[in-house]
Amino acid sequence: MRVIEKEEQLALLPANWFGAQTWTLRVGTGGMNNTTRFVEVEGRTYVLRLYETHRDRNKIMFEHSVLLRLAEMKEELPFEIPIPLELPTGGTVVTLGDDDEGKLAALFTFTDGHNPIELDLSQLQEMGKAAGQLSASLAKISITDKPEYAPYYEIEHIHPSCKPDAIRVFALQPPEPFIAQQDELAYIFNRYMALYSAIPTIRQLPHQLVHGDINGSNMLVDDKGRFAAILDFEFVTIDVRVMELAVCLSDLIDPMLPEDRLRRNSKAFYDGYRQFVQLSQEEIRILPLLIELRRLDVFIHFLGRYLDGVDPQGVLVDIIGNTYEKSKWLQEHNTLLRFDLN
Repeated sequence: MRVIEKEEQLALLPANWFGAQTWTLRVGTGGMNNTTRFVEVEGRTYVLRLYETHRDRNKIMFEHSVLLRLAEMKEELPFEIPIPLELPTGGTVVTLGDDDEGKLAALFTFTDGHNPIELDLSQLQEMGKAAGQLSASLAKISITDKPEYAPYYEIEHIHPSCKPDAIRVFALQPPEPFIAQQDELAYIFNRYMALYSAIPTIRQLPHQLVHGDINGSNMLVDDKGRFAAILDFEFVTIDVRVMELAVCLSDLIDPMLPEDRLRRNSKAFYDGYRQFVQLSQEEIRILPLLIELRRLDVFIHFLGRYLDGVDPQGVLVDIIGNTYEKSKWLQEHNTLLRFDLN
């Protein structure tokens, strides 16, 4: 499909919701997984999302079901979430173009704000509170449909091109372009096996719905730095409860920062989070390993993208280095992290 054809089709999509009303469409900043456009109608703004990574209607319907249930609990959430708009004909999903096999799109409510960059301790605590509030609300939701995304710990399902044998071969016998990273890859594989052996223990932890991807790029703050929204529920699924916190802390941990600052940042976030979610000692003890799991998930995801020819070598080289540094830091500081969170 030529770019102009895609844009022409995108420009027609709002008619599914607004009929003969007049609207304008402008380009929005999208992530790696979706195309985003902003729709202006009678002074209101909406977000049009075109799903780029899959054409699985069931995945989207599960996401939208959770969001609509959260919308019913709005009094519990002092921040915004994207709410899918229902079509006049029912449902919340449309197909781009006339082909039933075309890409899928949906329209959401819009929240003004920007992604946080530098955060002070009070802002980190507010974000921790938001993550805890969301987790507490998600725990109350029961969805009869089966989630389409597996929990993080089912690592054999992270990417179709990355089954355990393929990961082992790549890590222990790296191809020529990655020989320079062979020591880092061997370390990553060692941590992968440690995680694999811990899966039976992880399976016994409390499970619930989790957002699964709360990080700076999926959060908004307003012009005064106040927390405004949590976005992008595309990967919402059933997982261990503490995985939500592990994902958040993984995003905060930068081994290049001084240790004292990392300790303060993590504690500030957790101090906010634990106001709404009380973790067991078992969950707290396994938290460092689950933070590693988040990093390994990212590595496996991008390894799959490289093997499928989606990303160039340089992208995966950067991911390998980042995964190695964070995994190594967590191994050296896991007791410090547990101490912070007790």
